[in-house]
Amino acid sequence: MTRAREDCAAWAERLRGAGARAVTLACIECQPIDEPSVRERLAEALPDVEWLVVTSRRGAEAVARLLAEAASPAPGGAALAPVPVAAVGPSTAAAARRWLGRVDLVSEGSGAEPLGRELARRLIQDRERDRRTRPPRVLLALAENAGPVLEEILSRAGARCVRIDVYRTVPVAAGAHRRPVSQLGVNTVLLASPSAVTGLLHQVELDVPVEVFTIGPSTSSRAKKVGLTVAAEADSPSLEGLMEAMA
Repeated sequence: MTRAREDCAAWAERLRGAGARAVTLACIECQPIDEPSVRERLAEALPDVEWLVVTSRRGAEAVARLLAEAASPAPGGAALAPVPVAAVGPSTAAAARRWLGRVDLVSEGSGAEPLGRELARRLIQDRERDRRTRPPRVLLALAENAGPVLEEILSRAGARCVRIDVYRTVPVAAGAHRRPVSQLGVNTVLLASPSAVTGLLHQVELDVPVEVFTIGPSTSSRAKKVGLTVAAEADSPSLEGLMEAMA
């Protein structure tokens, strides 16, 4: 697993439950995008949206910290009180409760796609029940390199999406020496972002064959560009999608 170290725990548990031996090699680091323009956009958008969507623990924390620093009437979760929060999976939901003060919808699966489908159903039901004519507005607080899957799903359901990137992932820096991947004792590598591809090659030398599975097209493109052979690509950008590709 090549995500940031703190993001690998839930994946490791799922993989062990499926009979795998999960090995963590942190290949990316995450950085908040703490810029005045981002703080201003976030504070201006929140009063006019019906939902706030966060897809990771870092996204929830970044939103709270950005709001605390913005020229808003109250810091952090207090400014969010009227806005329902949708979160990807239980770990993101726990972070939303901690940092944003609430969570109103939690997807059953990991990844953006299951949450997008569930929120789309909720929006359609609410519109039919209340006979609304105004398209619902949804604020997406995402990673800079996150794909467009949420916008696509919610737009098809009639929502108007406002996307604000609140953090970014970057590859870990190259060290003085790369370790042979054979020392890790793995035969499979899961790549969940283009940054992880670069971070992987910053740290290891592929001295033995491994099967490489990617979470989506941009990650596959980056892997192929640096000479990796992709065994399969996930149909959905999630651990479930990766596990189906492996199967």
